[in-house]
Amino acid sequence: MNRNLVRVVVVAAAVAFTLSLHYMVLPLPEWGHRVLHETDLHRRLCYLPIILGALWFGLRGGLLTAAVISAAVLPLALRYAGPMASNADFMEICFYLALGALAGVLVDNRERERAKKERLEKELASSERMAALGRAAAGIAHEVRTPLGSIQGAAEILSEDYPEGHPRRSFFDILMEECRRLGRVVDDFLDLGRPMSLEPTLEPVGPLMESALGAVRPLAEAKGLTLSGEPAPSDARVRLDAHRVHQALVNLLRNAVQVSPERRTVSLSFRKEARDAVFEVVDSGPGIPEGDEERIFEPFFSRRKDGTGLGLPLARQVAVSHGGSLKAGNRADGGACFTLRIPLGGEVTP
Repeated sequence: MNRNLVRVVVVAAAVAFTLSLHYMVLPLPEWGHRVLHETDLHRRLCYLPIILGALWFGLRGGLLTAAVISAAVLPLALRYAGPMASNADFMEICFYLALGALAGVLVDNRERERAKKERLEKELASSERMAALGRAAAGIAHEVRTPLGSIQGAAEILSEDYPEGHPRRSFFDILMEECRRLGRVVDDFLDLGRPMSLEPTLEPVGPLMESALGAVRPLAEAKGLTLSGEPAPSDARVRLDAHRVHQALVNLLRNAVQVSPERRTVSLSFRKEARDAVFEVVDSGPGIPEGDEERIFEPFFSRRKDGTGLGLPLARQVAVSHGGSLKAGNRADGGACFTLRIPLGGEVTP
């Protein structure tokens, strides 16, 4: 049986028992009724279900339990003909409601503190793991960068022997493209392994989006995909590090293109909310497997054979460095949606 259902049954049983004492429903001996009347024990016992309701269900549980008991006791309070100051049932109703509210607030505060502590512990563990991975990645990247630069330089010198139209030019092009790809991986490794420094300036959003779409368009065209960019308002300007946000959008768009099937659409949109500038990248892929909504932002995690597992972690690092966030979710009609938020704290309206 569901634990919450058991708790509701227990609270309801406790409420029924205490109210039965109020109305003398239980077949108690005469001395038992006399003890209840003289000691007000039936009123005090009502505190128990109220406290249980607050402990198990917070403010709503405490107030709801107190309200049910108060409503049941109210006819007894209204039947009293004496002055209000000596109306014991009415005074108890006030105590019931106050106890339910106080206990509920204390329990809710405790739960919030516990959740905050767990979140901070997870963030600390994640930061420590990222720092360790970053240090290892930076060491590897530095070792790879020097020989990679030598390979690329030698290949560029040899390009004179393989001009356009040469039978083996295609092999040279493959070599250069792979060198550039390895160079991007090395740069990602280095970015992952060091704190991200920002140089925020007031930037127009439209050109930033066009630049990101243009960087990914050749990859999309090679797969027969359509890149769709909803034009941002001409006066939309946000204070951000344009290079870093461009890098994040390119990573998100490249990921969307790689997971989308041919002849489908990948879209980038922008909107302003109360406190955030919001960029959304929507793909036409299979969506994010259940349970992977956060794992996809872990370094080196990728379900694609050719994936490095660095693009999405770096995009989130860009968002977090701006004080924002990057979330992923699935759309009802298929595909995934990545939402990048940048706070508007430094925005200037033209």
